[in-house]
Amino acid sequence: MPDVIEFRGLIEPALAALAATRITDEQLAELREILTAQERKVAARETYVEEDIRFHEVIGDAAKNELLTTMLAVIWDVLRASREQWLQSNQRAHTSLDAHRRILDALSRRDAEAARSASAEHIRAVGEGILKLLGGRNG
Repeated sequence: MPDVIEFRGLIEPALAALAATRITDEQLAELREILTAQERKVAARETYVEEDIRFHEVIGDAAKNELLTTMLAVIWDVLRASREQWLQSNQRAHTSLDAHRRILDALSRRDAEAARSASAEHIRAVGEGILKLLGGRNG
C-alpha cells in the first residue's frame, strides 16, 4: 500500500497542475456540482466515495493526458476499499472536503502551482491517514 500512495503522490499533483492550464468551464462546473454533492453527504453523515472518485477523475480528464489517467484509474481501483474506510469518519470526510475546495479554487483560478500544492497536500494527508488506519487495523 505505501507504494500505491507514493505513486499517487507523485502523479496526482502533476495532473492537477496540468488540469489547471487545460480545464474547461464545463469541467469546472462539474467539479462544483460534485463538491456540492459531497457537502450534502457530509452534512447528512453519509460517505461520498463515488463523488470522491469522480472528483479525481474529472481532474484527470481535464489534464488531457490519457496515459496518466489510465494509470491512475488502476490506482483508484486498488484504493477503493481504503478510501471507503477513510471517508467513514465525519472528521476525515470534512478534512478531505476542505482539500477538494482548495483544489477546486486553484483550478478555477487556472493556477497550476496552487493546484499542484493543494493536490500534493491532500494526497499526503490522506495517504498518511490511510496508512495509519490500515496499520491500526492490522497491528
